[in-house]
Amino acid sequence: MSLAIDEQIRYMQDIWPHFAVLGKTRWLVGWEGRVRPICQTYLVRVWYSLGFNLGWARIRRFDPAVTVIDPVLRPRRNNTRDPIPHLYRNVSNPSRPILCLFDPEDNEWHSGLAIAQTTIPWAIDWLACYEGWLATGKWTGGGRHPVIAS
Repeated sequence: MSLAIDEQIRYMQDIWPHFAVLGKTRWLVGWEGRVRPICQTYLVRVWYSLGFNLGWARIRRFDPAVTVIDPVLRPRRNNTRDPIPHLYRNVSNPSRPILCLFDPEDNEWHSGLAIAQTTIPWAIDWLACYEGWLATGKWTGGGRHPVIAS
């Protein structure tokens, strides 16, 4: 069973009280907040939609999508041939890719889970791996790299 948007908001307020709600409806919510995995502080944004049927139109459901707002993610030593691992292309804003935090094919996340207990810790872990990758060139987060269509 899916957690309602208001339940997701309550979990977020309890666990990550500094994350601000950007907007909400019965079927959509967005947050923004700062996290510091190791060295750098990042402003991250999360959007999530349960989906909604308006009768004449269907609003698409989507898993939590996390983007880094500040600072902008950058490749190692400005080497664009060494792309940042574990990212999805963000069609609406290509300069803000979506973090690959879980494998959707393995059902690691579902709408019955609290974003505050899963997605935010996973994003912090991803950012820690990103900082390590910037320093060493090795991705320590494991996982399967997504196939990104250009």
